[in-house]
Formats: sequence, structure tokens, C-alpha cells
Amino acid sequence: MAVTMPKIEIDFEQRAGDLAERSERGIAILIVRDETSKDFTHKQYSDLSAAQADESLYTADNYAAICDMMGFAPYQAHIFRADASGALADTLAAIGKTVKTGWIAVAGQNAADGAALAAWVKTQDNTRKKTYKAVCYNLATAPDDMHVVNYVNESVTYTDDRGTQDGVTYLPSLLAIFAVCNVTRGCTNYECSNLSEVVEVDDNDAALGTGKFILFNGEDNTVRIAQGINSMTTTDGKTRTEDMKFIETVEAMDMMRDDITAVFRGTYLGNYRNTRDNQMLLLSSLNMSYFRQLMQQNILDPDFANAARIDVDAQRAAWMASGKTEAESWDDDTVKANPFKRTVYLTADVKILNSMTDLIFPITMA
Repeated sequence: MAVTMPKIEIDFEQRAGDLAERSERGIAILIVRDETSKDFTHKQYSDLSAAQADESLYTADNYAAICDMMGFAPYQAHIFRADASGALADTLAAIGKTVKTGWIAVAGQNAADGAALAAWVKTQDNTRKKTYKAVCYNLATAPDDMHVVNYVNESVTYTDDRGTQDGVTYLPSLLAIFAVCNVTRGCTNYECSNLSEVVEVDDNDAALGTGKFILFNGEDNTVRIAQGINSMTTTDGKTRTEDMKFIETVEAMDMMRDDITAVFRGTYLGNYRNTRDNQMLLLSSLNMSYFRQLMQQNILDPDFANAARIDVDAQRAAWMASGKTEAESWDDDTVKANPFKRTVYLTADVKILNSMTDLIFPITMA
């Protein structure tokens, strides 16, 4: 045991310590339908110059989309090429095998591709517990999902010689902006530095209220993101709360889920017996190392407890469902002392910090 505890702590410390590299510049995945060159299906670019060296592989529109994405410098940038009439499902399957998480968009997205991407991301979250996120354009059916952003502005005007273009052309830029913001800041009021103007929706508040993501013209002659929201509108107060409508909240949730899963799978799964002592070692590492560092990095509220514990109710229910009816009368300590077979039941209470967006400041005159 003397060796186990430091190892788990080190793994969690490394996950939290690497946060600046992993999350300040996150993962952007752009799908392009392009038959200029069929010699590849996947490219990863480290910077804009690397993408520029491959200009001949793409149509002019797709090359511009890639440059737009690279101009915001995401930490990782992936291009997946699909044939003009190829099944998007095949490309999404390739993404699922190659990149474990990230923001996804389709350059020049049509309605069918947008619907397919949104549906795939929902499936990955619901059935495979994968934390992909999609930015789509003007979906016909409201996705109502915390992992899908539905951007709707009709047209945008670029600062370069492209001038005014359809709003869909801004998907690659938004893709990179979301990846760059990640958990380190909210994207609300983010300046879209490659735009000079946008055609606003008729009613900004109404659009936001229905889960639509919009840009607006700022008073300082800039184009900015109105609110960093996803498309979720239906809440239940438990697994779908008001806070989860915001991209930055979901980013932090997904990061914690990915980090904890990675450490459990890489360090604990199959290596340690399911005893109370080993569960407490894992809890100690979560609470004293990982959550503490997230509080220091202002991702979790340092004035909140932010603690994980054994899920007594779930563990008791598991024993009762297996036929051990006497578990109903066990006290909490007895439940904790009896881990359920091969399953670790944990739960946690955390408070994710949000960015400042609203100011309420009444002033009383003497």
C-alpha cells in the first residue's frame, strides 16, 4: 500500500498539472468533403505553416476553412477528408478510432451532414460515454443537447478579401475558438478577430432562449460571441441543469470525466482488489490531489468542499438487487465496508466556476 497511494496521486497530479497544455489549446477536428487528392483521409497540423504547405491537396474553399481554423491556434488540429458523396458515418467512425475527444465540424456543412454529426455526437455521449462536441450550422431540428452547438447567423463579413460569405463558412473558426477557450475561459463576448461584421438575428434574446448560438456586432466595431451556450434547453434540475447550457461548464464536466476515467483505467482497473482501503486511496487521491489542483486553477470553486465519497445509496441498492436483502438495514459504515463485487461506486459534489458575464450594480445617490 505504501507504493500504491503515491502512484495514484502522481497520476492525478500529472493530469491536473498538464491542464495548461491540454486545455488552453484544445482539440479541433474539421471534416472536409474534398476529392482534390485521395491519397489521404487524415492529416494533423501543428501550426498554420504546416497547413499552408498542403494547400494543393484541397479546394480553395476547404483550404480557406483550414486556415481559418489554424489561425486561432488550437492545441491539436485534425483534418479528416471525405469524398464528395461519401457517407459521413464512415468518416465519423474513423474519427472515433483516431481521436479520443474534441470539437468537430464539417466545412461547408449541408443540412444532412449537420444532422448526422449532431446525432453521432449524441450517441457517443449516451452509449459510449465519449466526450466529443459538435458545432453545427442552423440545424432544422433543435438538438437540445449539451454537446451540440447550433450556430445560426445568416452571413458574416471577413476582414480579408473574401468579404461577405454565408454564415456556414464560420464553422471552422468557431471550432477553433471553442477548442482554444476550453476550460480556461468562457467564450461569451469572445472577439471573432477575423470578422468585421455579421448579420444579426432578428431577436438575440429569443434566439438564445431557444438554444441557438449567435454572433453580434459589438459597440467597439468588433464581432463577438453573444453567449457561450450549447443547444440544450430542456432541464430537469439534476442531470440537465441550467449551468449545463453553457459550453464552459460542460467542458469542465467532460474534462473531469475523461481525466478520472483515464487514471482509473490506466492505474486501478484490474490491478487492485475492490476493498474499502483501496477505494479510500482512490478517494484520497481525487480529493487531495486532483480536485485540489482544479481549485487552485480556478476551475472548481476554492470556497466549496469539492469532495468525492463512496456512494452509499448506490452500493446498498446493488447488494439488495443481488439478493442480499439484509443490506437494507446496514448502517452507512457497514455499507462502506462492503464493496460490491467488482464495482466501485463513487459520487462527488463539486462546484464548477463560471466566467463573469452579468453585472448588477445599483448606485444610490446621496
